[in-house]
Amino acid sequence: MTDLSKWWAGSISDLVNFYKTDIRTGLSEKQVQKNAERFGKNTFAELKPASAFFLLIEGMKSPMMLLLLSIAALSFIFSRFLEAAVMVFVVIAYILIELINKARTDRALKQLKALAQPTSTVIRAGNKLEIASSELVAGDLIVLSPGVRVPADGRIIESKGLVVDESTLTGESTPLRKDTESEVPEEAPLTERTNSVFSGTIVLDGEGTVLVTAVGEKSEFGKIAREVQITEKENTYLQIAMINLAKMLAVVAVAVSLIIPGIGVLRGQDFQQMVITWLALTFLMVPGQPPIIITMALALASFELAKENVITKRLRGTETLGFVTVVVTDKTGTVTENKICLKKFISAEGDKLELSLEQSDVREKILLSLPEHSKDPTDEAVLEALGKIQGKKFPPDIFTGFAKGQPWRVLVYKKDNGFLHAIAGKPEILINSSNLSEREKEKLLEILEKETAAGERVVAYAVRILDKPETDKLKDLDFVALAVLTDPIREGVKEAIASLEMAGVKTVIVTGDHPGTAKAIAEKIGLRGEVVTGDQIESLEDEELVEVVKKTGVFARVAPLQKLRLIKALQANGEKVAMIGDGINDAAAIKSANVGIAMGKVGTDLAKESADLVLTDDNYIHIPDAIANGRKSLDNFQKGITYYLTAKAILLSIFLIPLILGIPFPLNPIHIIIVELLMDLASSTIFVTEQKEPDLLQRMPENIQEHLKSTILKKIFVNGIGLASGITVLYIFLYYHTGDLVLAQTAAFSTWLLGHICLALNMKQRQLPLLKQGIFSNRFASLWLAGMIVLTKAMTNIPTFFPYLKTTFLPLWVWEIILIVVIVTTFWIEIRKIFRFYIAKTNF
Repeated sequence: MTDLSKWWAGSISDLVNFYKTDIRTGLSEKQVQKNAERFGKNTFAELKPASAFFLLIEGMKSPMMLLLLSIAALSFIFSRFLEAAVMVFVVIAYILIELINKARTDRALKQLKALAQPTSTVIRAGNKLEIASSELVAGDLIVLSPGVRVPADGRIIESKGLVVDESTLTGESTPLRKDTESEVPEEAPLTERTNSVFSGTIVLDGEGTVLVTAVGEKSEFGKIAREVQITEKENTYLQIAMINLAKMLAVVAVAVSLIIPGIGVLRGQDFQQMVITWLALTFLMVPGQPPIIITMALALASFELAKENVITKRLRGTETLGFVTVVVTDKTGTVTENKICLKKFISAEGDKLELSLEQSDVREKILLSLPEHSKDPTDEAVLEALGKIQGKKFPPDIFTGFAKGQPWRVLVYKKDNGFLHAIAGKPEILINSSNLSEREKEKLLEILEKETAAGERVVAYAVRILDKPETDKLKDLDFVALAVLTDPIREGVKEAIASLEMAGVKTVIVTGDHPGTAKAIAEKIGLRGEVVTGDQIESLEDEELVEVVKKTGVFARVAPLQKLRLIKALQANGEKVAMIGDGINDAAAIKSANVGIAMGKVGTDLAKESADLVLTDDNYIHIPDAIANGRKSLDNFQKGITYYLTAKAILLSIFLIPLILGIPFPLNPIHIIIVELLMDLASSTIFVTEQKEPDLLQRMPENIQEHLKSTILKKIFVNGIGLASGITVLYIFLYYHTGDLVLAQTAAFSTWLLGHICLALNMKQRQLPLLKQGIFSNRFASLWLAGMIVLTKAMTNIPTFFPYLKTTFLPLWVWEIILIVVIVTTFWIEIRKIFRFYIAKTNF
């Protein structure tokens, strides 16, 4: 074989020779390097980020930049050359700052993507390893199991009932069974290449070993990706809400910003000055920062989540964590340690079974019930107990797993003239479906109840021989044994659940385990009440289930579709649901939840792909911190957007009284442009980096939609009325008292520059006083305060700046008034916080 073009039609031996691999032990490390150089790695050429020049051009085409350029052009036409030059400089500075913000956010998102990189199981040098899928090379041997996304194209070396969903690649909705011996012609289409698997498809059932033949862009998926080059960009709920808010405010902005200078013209003020003021006010009023604020807040929150072993796959997952009111979770691995170990075997007679050499037949039957490459902790614990058995002598011909939704798994082997069915699954079903006597069944069921009541996990094993394969029905089974396993509860889970309950977040356990096991574990972690089973769920109408989920916290023996019903029932009650799952069957529920969380250790690729977040160590104790982090990002966003709109309202309102009095406006157009630029930067740096509120997990989840609709208007008025009144009174007093317009405008401008940062310092925490936080608790706020002090002193003391910034020297008595106004009109918020803080502390 000399090329790869028809690898599905060639022989396995030719492929093995071509890639210089071994069909049993895989590639050596040395050959991996050679094949990587020769055939490439399993990576795709990503779309390169836009160049700085392209982003500059795009930035200049934005509505806000076009407004600034229009002001510069009109200033030039009106022979205000100095103002035109200043405006061009402002445009360049604004775009550069936006580029820095965008680069910062893009870098954060790229690093998050790297954290969520998928992995694959590969056999190299005789060892089974877990490596990044991007490190695969042609010639590798990869192991496939249920729920795995196929990482590369390849020929099947061994198939144990392998069933693959190829709909993402071919559009065919019917899953295909794959085998090793199919003869495939060279011209066969993808859907007929039953001896091959392809990158991007999902293993639904069975196991298999595959020889990789095409990676990266050479794979079938890679060819499509290279031609289409689609990059998915998904806005979060808040980003969508902010985009809609920005559109609505833009309409209002244009109208309001036209009315004010329009009346100014009618009152006899300079026409040219009013035209430029109109454009400057339009620039001020058009909101451009809200979508940027939420993106930056979510990106930074996602990095904080990564420290808590929660990896973000979609930004909306980080956002939605802040809304969550119910967490639905499996028991094994999240609530328990997932360190399952075998406690004992129980024989068909109900006796403790020591697997001595005389009972090798029982051992062999149990071993035949276990998939070779299973990642299930229960299977691994039983395999460890049977460690002296050196593997199966022959592979199964059929593998039907739990993926079909049935509570048992069947491995079918050809034996003599019949088929041996090795079965593992739900004990009560296998016991009742066996050929044991009624007395023996009752005894085993009593043992089952006793063990599960102690919180132990129990799995049953059975076999039967039939003339033909039969995996959908169980009857006349030869019962083999019960395996009793123990899995300790994770340390700190009880406290985590209590913490969530205090925060208004309910924990719901949904498990496939026996009701006795579920109840015993639930009581140990502080969840009390009756356990509802899958059979009971099945008997309920949707309306009845909606009522049941209000008062039930533990569900046992739950089937996959029933998990989905539970999620929908909780959502019907208005709950915002986080779902933690690991298997193929959890994918639908994970996707339907408000935020889906996949388990990182035992979670299947399908579960991870359906999820918004991945819990890397499967540990439930990270969930309170994760929810606190989500709440913090929402909290900071609320404060940031409230400050942003408050600042705009203040700037707009200080024009009203001068307009009524018929005197010049308190800010020159260049002042308006500068304050908007500075306000944007303050809102997008200070608030998104602020630490969380101390009572974040002591209060109920907030309805942010309600905040955006009504609460925010009240906060804008309360927070802004003081500074707006102070700047207005100061300006009018100085205008009439001194008769110096430039001095009065400089004082108003200086008051705003110092006042807006003091307002931010007071608004960045709702409850904790600034003295308790520490003035340097937020380094961006500290730097901003220092920067505003330097700027105001420079523009009022360095004559070179006067003609450019339309400012002048301020005498000491004016500075004293400015400082009084700033402190009185902003720090009343701080005084109120101090009063409330100490009253609350005293009451406590």
